[in-house]
Amino acid sequence: MNQKDKQTLIDPKDLFFAILKKSGIAILVGIIAAGALFGFVFASNTKDVNILDASTRIDGESDVEYAERVKKINRAGDIVGSIDALNNQLSNLREYASESVLMQINSENEAVTTAQLFVEVNDDSTNGIDKALVSSYSQDLKAGEYLASLAEELGTKQGYLTELISVEYSSSTSAIVGAEGATGSAGTVTITVIGPDTDYTERIMDCILSEVDVAYNTLNESMVPHVISLAGQQSSYKVDSITRDVQFAVANRFEAVQKQIGLYNDSLDEIASELGVGNKDNIYAFFSFEEGNNEKSIIGSALKMAIIGLLAGVFIVLCIVALDYILSKKFSTQSKFYGFFPGINKIGVAKPLSKRSWFARLIDEITGDDNKLSVENNNRLISANVKNLVSGMDKVLFIGTAENSRIKELVKDLNVKADVKESFFVDPSSLESVAEYDGVIIVEQRGYSDCRLIEEEIALIANANTTLLGAIVI
Repeated sequence: MNQKDKQTLIDPKDLFFAILKKSGIAILVGIIAAGALFGFVFASNTKDVNILDASTRIDGESDVEYAERVKKINRAGDIVGSIDALNNQLSNLREYASESVLMQINSENEAVTTAQLFVEVNDDSTNGIDKALVSSYSQDLKAGEYLASLAEELGTKQGYLTELISVEYSSSTSAIVGAEGATGSAGTVTITVIGPDTDYTERIMDCILSEVDVAYNTLNESMVPHVISLAGQQSSYKVDSITRDVQFAVANRFEAVQKQIGLYNDSLDEIASELGVGNKDNIYAFFSFEEGNNEKSIIGSALKMAIIGLLAGVFIVLCIVALDYILSKKFSTQSKFYGFFPGINKIGVAKPLSKRSWFARLIDEITGDDNKLSVENNNRLISANVKNLVSGMDKVLFIGTAENSRIKELVKDLNVKADVKESFFVDPSSLESVAEYDGVIIVEQRGYSDCRLIEEEIALIANANTTLLGAIVI
């Protein structure tokens, strides 16, 4: 297995525990960042609120300076109010543009369904009764309760359906005389429905014609006796410049509102600079809260930044830990070492001697870098394993990229008969005598030994035709 292959052997489980082990430091850094940001934002916002409070003077402020500050504050308040109003308009325009059926129609290929209704009024004793009748039909068709259920079926709003429907009336040029000599009038009601396709418009038209029947029963009795009948219905596609103009007008209005908001924001930037306020957002926040609630807004804003600081601090530290684990050529855990060198016999893992929290000790036990044995018993276990491995051998060498003093201390603690030499990369002459030994045990140190040097070390031992008995991780 080459070095490139070894570098891909990252154990996700070991990486997780390596990150988890440093979570305490990450949280501490996050808390420090949160405290720093909270203090900075709180102090900055408190200063800005004092400047924007027109009811009190700032220390050392003259009458002229105070009057000028109040003038700028009032202007800023007016601008904030205008921005709020424009933002509401923008929100409504955005909703209309995305949800209105009219805005989704292709004006170059608009579907149109038209129905002609013939209306005959039997009593012409009241002048203009026919127009009043048609007006009642029109009002019912464009505002009737049936539209609410239809809009729900089509997944839209009633107002968006109403703008697709138009009703027009044209009267006859001559009066109608009945069989008994009574006069009346007649005319045509034209109902037009536009939409994205004819299936859509015809569905609406069917509901409209059904509503005409319902309205007829009411208006025939409550208003004037009359007859209404369907003269014809047709569907087609056309180019509609009116729809196109409406769509362009909405888009232009959207752009104009955005531009105006931008100009107002530029004005707020200027006022913020003139008043010495941190930025326009603080002005906007000041006028967006009810009077007396600015203290809460200051604390709320500072807390928000503190939370961001906490999360950012924790995230950055954990990312650094993860990158260090993945990219570092030094191994921090015995799992990473044996992941890089799976063919090396695992002789033992010395207990960490550094001062650790209970949480770090728990993680070390889970990952195999520690156990519940005492230091003495753990060394006795490693010693017994070494003695079994070297049984019958006359000369055994302990060497490695770990600190030489630590290797000597380990051999002493294990109470085994072996020689200790400096690393090949500290004293190259150590390599000359390797072939004299029956077996070699390498000792590698967590957080200190470089995996690239260990690989070279293993290759050099192999070249000397000396048996590599295994490794001890300290």
